[in-house]
Amino acid sequence: MTQQFLEVFEFLIVKLQEVDQACLQLTKNENITKQELSLIGFIGRTGEVIMREIAEYLEVPYSTATGIIDKLTQKKLLKRVNSESDRRTVKVCLTPKKGKELFEKFSELRYQLGVRLLKLLDEKDLEDMDRIMNKMIQQIPNRVLGDMVELE
Repeated sequence: MTQQFLEVFEFLIVKLQEVDQACLQLTKNENITKQELSLIGFIGRTGEVIMREIAEYLEVPYSTATGIIDKLTQKKLLKRVNSESDRRTVKVCLTPKKGKELFEKFSELRYQLGVRLLKLLDEKDLEDMDRIMNKMIQQIPNRVLGDMVELE
C-alpha cells in the first residue's frame, strides 16, 4: 500500500511540475522563477504586504526577500509604497498594469486547471479529498528535508 501511494504521489508531483512550467511560460519574456511567480500570486491574493510577511511566506531571511523584491521591482511587476499610518513601514504590492496583468493570467490558468480536475469528482470525493489532504498537510514538517535527515 505504501509503495502504491508513493508511486501515485510521485506521478502527481511530476504533473504539478508540468503545471508549474506552463505557468512559467506566462513569464518567459521576464525570466521569472517559480518562487517569484508564487510570490506574485501571494501578493495578488493578499493585496499590500510588508516585508516580514514576504520573508515568512517564502521561508527565507529578510535580506533574501528584499533581494527578490528588488528584482521584481526592477521588472516593474511589484512596487514599494510607504504606509500611510507609519512612514517607517514599507508595503509591497503589484504594479497596476504589468504586475496585475501577470497575476490575472496566472490566476486564470490555475483556476482553469482546478475546474478541470474538480469536474472529475463528486461531492463525497471532494469532502474525502479535503479531509485527507488536510490531515496529511498537518503531518508534513515545514522543512521536510531537514526533518527527514534528522530521522536517520
